[in-house]
Amino acid sequence: MKFMIHLTDEDYIRFNIFYSKHSKAGKRAVNLARIAFPVLSLAVLTVFFSAGAEYGKIAVNAILLTAVSFLWFFYVPKIIEKSIRKNINKMKADGKLPFHEHAQIEFQDDKIVEKNDQEEVRVKYTDIEQICPTNEYLYIFYSAVQAFIIPYHCLGADKEALLAYVTQKKKTK
Repeated sequence: MKFMIHLTDEDYIRFNIFYSKHSKAGKRAVNLARIAFPVLSLAVLTVFFSAGAEYGKIAVNAILLTAVSFLWFFYVPKIIEKSIRKNINKMKADGKLPFHEHAQIEFQDDKIVEKNDQEEVRVKYTDIEQICPTNEYLYIFYSAVQAFIIPYHCLGADKEALLAYVTQKKKTK
């Protein structure tokens, strides 16, 4: 099976957002960011208490910091998503995007071959670490941070057949 892949900046951004939400490193970064502000708030309240501040002021600060911590906890993923978008747009402005807009990907009997105007990547099915289908993409990870990004719109009616084929090849090799 051979397909022409056309990636956009948005496709690459979505891949990075997916990676940040589903990888160990990404989950760890999100969780650390989520607890950073509440821990800092607790430290500030401890300092106020140790310094002998009035209990009324400590209570007001505790309520405010708890409310902000609660909001922070739920908005961190959006903040990280915005940061990813900003960084990728900066990379694009610098002309250093790490993906190719147009590539040909071929699923051979023993390997996957992706060709573009600058390089050719060959990955054996045994080297596939993870297959991640989403609603709009198929991500085939061949290392902890590298994957084939395959938008379903590039596959046409072959979406389910390709997913079954790659899954079977990964299991049998």
